[in-house]
Amino acid sequence: MLISVIASDEIKNSLNDVGNVVFHYNEMLQQQNIKDVFYSLSRINTDVLILDLDFVNSKDFITVLQGYRIARPHTRIIVIINNRVAGDQTIATIVSLGIYDIVTNKEAVKEVVFSPPATYTQAARWHTGEFLNFGVHDKDNEKGIVGEINIAKRQIEGIVKFLGESYNCRNLNEGLLKIEQLLVKEVLYEQDY
Repeated sequence: MLISVIASDEIKNSLNDVGNVVFHYNEMLQQQNIKDVFYSLSRINTDVLILDLDFVNSKDFITVLQGYRIARPHTRIIVIINNRVAGDQTIATIVSLGIYDIVTNKEAVKEVVFSPPATYTQAARWHTGEFLNFGVHDKDNEKGIVGEINIAKRQIEGIVKFLGESYNCRNLNEGLLKIEQLLVKEVLYEQDY
């Protein structure tokens, strides 16, 4: 088994009898180096990537991890987390990328590598379910959208009135068309003089 490790030397050493560690990075992943590290990592065909979130300090982390996931879809990713609680946004996003092997105890990494890959059922507690309400109507949000449309209609009526006509705007598209017609008429009228 070929293993890549972005974690401490202790974790790397604990995996020596599990397989061959072909990539090891034990420094903090910062904004300036995270893309380079994951680019190098994506060029190596490994079976397992073990990633300790204590070594990540970059706002680009999720984007870079997603890119790695796309480049190496069959690599099993095991994420080590410390001091995180269920509903943590970073962990929830990791789970939404299809990464279900979430380890809270660094000593358990070796056992997780030997076990079958985790399923969504095992990782569901980390997922906030933020995406589960997609398509559900929110009445407050709906009122906000309707309010914005009504404001836009009143603005159109004001512009039309400024151009010298009265107009009751019932549809935004018709209102914008009316403004366009009046502006064209105004421009053509000015050209006659």
